Amino acid sequence: MKILIADDSKTTRALLVESLKKLGHEVLVATNGQEAIDIFQSQHPDLLILDVIMEGIDGFECAKRIRSLENDVWIPIIFLSGAVDDENIAKGINAGGDDYLTKPYSEITLFAKIKAMQRISDMRSKLYEMTKKLSTLSSTDVLTGIYNRLQFDKSLKEKMAHADRYNQTMALLFLDLDNFKTINDTLGHYVGDLLLQEVAKRLDTCLRIDDFLSRIGGDEFAIILTEVKNRNAVIDVAQKIIKILSEPYNLSGNNIQITASIGIAIYPSSDTTQKNLVQNSDIAMYYAKESGGNRYQFYTEELSNKHDQQVHLENELKYAMERHELCLTYQPIYNLQTRDVVGMEALLSWKHPELGLIPPATFIPLAEEIGLIDYIGKWVLRAACEQAAKWYLSGYKNFKLSVNLSPRQLLQKNLPQQIADMIKDTKLPAKILELELTETSPLIYSTLSEVVLKEINEIGIKISLDDFGTGYSSLTHLKRLPISAIKIDKSFIHDVTTDPNNMTIVKSMISLSTDLGFNVIAEGIETETQLQFLIENKCPLGQGFYLSKPLSTEQMTQLLEQGKISSTMAE
Repeated sequence: MKILIADDSKTTRALLVESLKKLGHEVLVATNGQEAIDIFQSQHPDLLILDVIMEGIDGFECAKRIRSLENDVWIPIIFLSGAVDDENIAKGINAGGDDYLTKPYSEITLFAKIKAMQRISDMRSKLYEMTKKLSTLSSTDVLTGIYNRLQFDKSLKEKMAHADRYNQTMALLFLDLDNFKTINDTLGHYVGDLLLQEVAKRLDTCLRIDDFLSRIGGDEFAIILTEVKNRNAVIDVAQKIIKILSEPYNLSGNNIQITASIGIAIYPSSDTTQKNLVQNSDIAMYYAKESGGNRYQFYTEELSNKHDQQVHLENELKYAMERHELCLTYQPIYNLQTRDVVGMEALLSWKHPELGLIPPATFIPLAEEIGLIDYIGKWVLRAACEQAAKWYLSGYKNFKLSVNLSPRQLLQKNLPQQIADMIKDTKLPAKILELELTETSPLIYSTLSEVVLKEINEIGIKISLDDFGTGYSSLTHLKRLPISAIKIDKSFIHDVTTDPNNMTIVKSMISLSTDLGFNVIAEGIETETQLQFLIENKCPLGQGFYLSKPLSTEQMTQLLEQGKISSTMAE
């Protein structure tokens, strides 16, 4: 140990130095209290032996001042005194001392007291290190190694106070990975964890040393940008993050691309508390995601109003089923060459008592977000099958009923059995039913989905691919999945007679799909010229407002009776 002796007696100092060196210790010597304080600050000894009575600053006062200089490290102090009574013991303890050595002393006593102090010091050091580790663990995200939600809450409060004190501007960014759940569902949580670790590393490279990065849960990260000069400085960081996160990842043999949505709230702003700042950045992030993801969004009061409406809509949706507000309409599908009705697509709508008719594009994402999609999906499928069974039993045998299937429903391993039970209960022949999958969801290409779709196909139910040309499919996917039909997305049909690129794309889709043995359905036919183009290029089937709007059950029944398109139905 490195031991500091402070004693104004030359004889006592010499005896102590001799004894301590004999025991193998390094010795520092001070002749008074002030000198001891100076040596303590510069040499950092492991133990102090202070004579109680010294000229100037005595041992007790010296101990007090040294204790006031200490931060986290505790240094044991032994007082040296000619006599020890209760008063001196109390005085020494209050001054910060740990033990007394009474003059005259034996080397054995000196050795024993130093050994005891050394043991206590070692124990305190271990306790200090353990406390530091626990503190680090409590503030650190175990998976990524960056700060966690607990430290985020603490740091945000501190940085807001600092911004107030020095009249500075800061920005809070909430970041959420787009479709991260899909990665976990398709590739497993191990790959998902690897992705989160890599995302944390990339985010760190985008920030300055005084900025703050944390993972606040799941695939959400929070970033605090301090001393922000202007709005453009925040935009620069957001754009940098979006660019670097969208670059490909190679994780455990999987090539992955993912994007992020970023919500930004600036501080200070009017009436912004810590809670509101967090809520505002979260609202902005939500709308960045709702706008398609892979972008940033600054918070505005207008977004807050929209968010309140959205929350209201979510709450209303929870009770829509109980109130029988969800309903089905049917859009006819035609043979374009003969204009015969060959089937219909069941479309879900929400008749809200105050807001009117709400389209599925508005509330289906909400249903997925709040966990209602499985319940709603089952209801849609059963209601559509029950109605189709009525048409079939009434004599309409040659038609297909198309029902949209949410990609999330494919994650249910028992989905094939559910559907088998449903068509059995409703007495609908399997050949009538066709399930539509949205091509834009990568979930349909997972191993689990392939198995589920093949089991459904084995029941006798056909599978079609909706929104074809806008998503992730490739010839490999089309070959693996039991697809019988593709639906060309309406975005291609819209400009098919005016955009040469769309003309070429649609012609190629029709030709390729026909050659591969798929049925082809054109969606979104709205004009006579679009219809004629499709007929000329031998597209067999189509649907759209030019042919017929979505119909009620009664209107669809009338159309089935006619078998042909009528002017009244096309209006």
